[in-house]
Amino acid sequence: GNLRGLAPAMGSGRDKRKKQAKRAGKESEGVSGASKTDRKTDKNSAKLERRATKAGAGDDIDAILASIKLLDLRQTTVEIQEDCPKPSPRCNVTWTPTLTQKPEEIVLFGGEVVDGDGKTNVFSDLFRYDVAKNKWRRVKAPNSPPPRSAHQAVANGGYIYIFGGEFTSPSQERFHHYRDLWRLDLQENTWENLPNKNGPSARSGHRLVSHPKGKSLLLFGGFYDTGHEIKYYNDVWELVLETMVWKHRAGGGGVAGGGLQSIGPSPRSASHVSVSGDALFVYGGYCKYAGDDDGEDGDVEKAATFSDLWRLCLKTWTWDKQKKKGLAPGPRAGAVSATHVAKKRSVLFGGVVDHEVRKGEVIISEFFSDSYSMSLDDGRWFPVTLYADKTDKTGSVPGAASGGKEEAERVAAGESVNANFNVRDAVTRAAIKIQAHYRGYAVRKAYKLYKVGGQVSELLYSPGSGEAAPKTAPRPRGRMNAAVAVRGNTLYLFGGAVEIGDVEVTLDDLWALELTQRPRWKLLAELSPECAAIAGGDHAESSDDEEEEERERLGVLTEGGAGKGDVETHSDDE
Repeated sequence: GNLRGLAPAMGSGRDKRKKQAKRAGKESEGVSGASKTDRKTDKNSAKLERRATKAGAGDDIDAILASIKLLDLRQTTVEIQEDCPKPSPRCNVTWTPTLTQKPEEIVLFGGEVVDGDGKTNVFSDLFRYDVAKNKWRRVKAPNSPPPRSAHQAVANGGYIYIFGGEFTSPSQERFHHYRDLWRLDLQENTWENLPNKNGPSARSGHRLVSHPKGKSLLLFGGFYDTGHEIKYYNDVWELVLETMVWKHRAGGGGVAGGGLQSIGPSPRSASHVSVSGDALFVYGGYCKYAGDDDGEDGDVEKAATFSDLWRLCLKTWTWDKQKKKGLAPGPRAGAVSATHVAKKRSVLFGGVVDHEVRKGEVIISEFFSDSYSMSLDDGRWFPVTLYADKTDKTGSVPGAASGGKEEAERVAAGESVNANFNVRDAVTRAAIKIQAHYRGYAVRKAYKLYKVGGQVSELLYSPGSGEAAPKTAPRPRGRMNAAVAVRGNTLYLFGGAVEIGDVEVTLDDLWALELTQRPRWKLLAELSPECAAIAGGDHAESSDDEEEEERERLGVLTEGGAGKGDVETHSDDE
């Protein structure tokens, strides 16, 4: 099972025996090369064909990857599709700004989506987005990396380097973690699978950045989960680009006596890593561990979401824990971040936190749509204030007045409708809907439906009080596992996922946040109609029937004498 430089998941015992046989001289590496190669090629393609048929049967990871390899072999030249449609909905992609002044590009690779039937699809497609023209190009090239998500990519020189990630079987029962290293030549659009000896173990959810001096790459943390065992990492590795040699620099069970200190961030994935000067910063992250076999849910996995900040000195490779300064985001999973080099800061967006309401009977997930920036000089945090337009003098901090446990409780009581809060349990959701209807909230002009333009009802105004909704700055819906990248003084956001009920809905909208004195979000590409239909949004084309269904789904029950006109749907231009 050693496909395309992947660490072989199976059959490694057989490989070992073969190696030993070779050493003992039992297998010649003689000159009879060509005929042997032909025989081997025939044998291999027969094997791949057999595997491909097996893959049709569902969840055999090796078979699925083999059939993908078979399809990839047909791609023999580089094909570029100019001005193509944007990528399909997905999350856990890499979204990497190139280093050239022109064209101003961000490169998207891979990712995953859970489709309507609950099946996971993992991608291996490559898109180049030109931010100045707001146009996409799709690149198909031979010898490209197999499909993956939760991998990492970083630009260095005229290349993008990719390490690790995971392939998930359609039923999410099986996972394959990669430990391969790839390089994309941005000039030629060609891929190279680089030799990768003695480097980090197979993993996903790790972080990869360029060393400030530009001569090496730095990798931190990540996890490995086969479904049977789960491991989290806190090791730091440096890949020296000139020699392509990995060096284990800190943390994570280094060689005894190797002088690696024991203090440092605990093992974690999905942390926020940035570099500046001679320091690497690690903020937050996530870790799952098995329960303690006590109580009713003893063996259920528990999760920890971190909000600590660590600084690694890149000269001595020693960690220091940093004090929290300024207004930091609370602990959240699935947040994403990117470095704004011009202002020496890291910008964090989104994420999710679960609130337990009614003594833990109800779990309501809050999806964040706010942003924070952290200075890379002193680790101080600032919330990003948003401005609606030129006339907006004060701006607003999203979620400041209308987030958290209190709003979760209002949602649970049917007193508020908020697109960024999700109730997972269907029965509870139905009850809340009825409560809201019974209290008369649902039948007055109190609802502002979540719409594709990204305006979200923050609060439910009391019926009949005549209060007008304040001017809200347009912004993306709260989400997790989105993609963010900074080019110049603009942060670009693509995709991500939300939960609606117990279904994960993957998004495909594209937004830009101006990181200027008066930050403003701008919608560059709205959700595709299929996405909008599931995620909730009153897009112009919807028919009366659809609107009827949509309103019912959002809890606006119509049989209680509320006519169609009783629901206010705001236009896009407000």
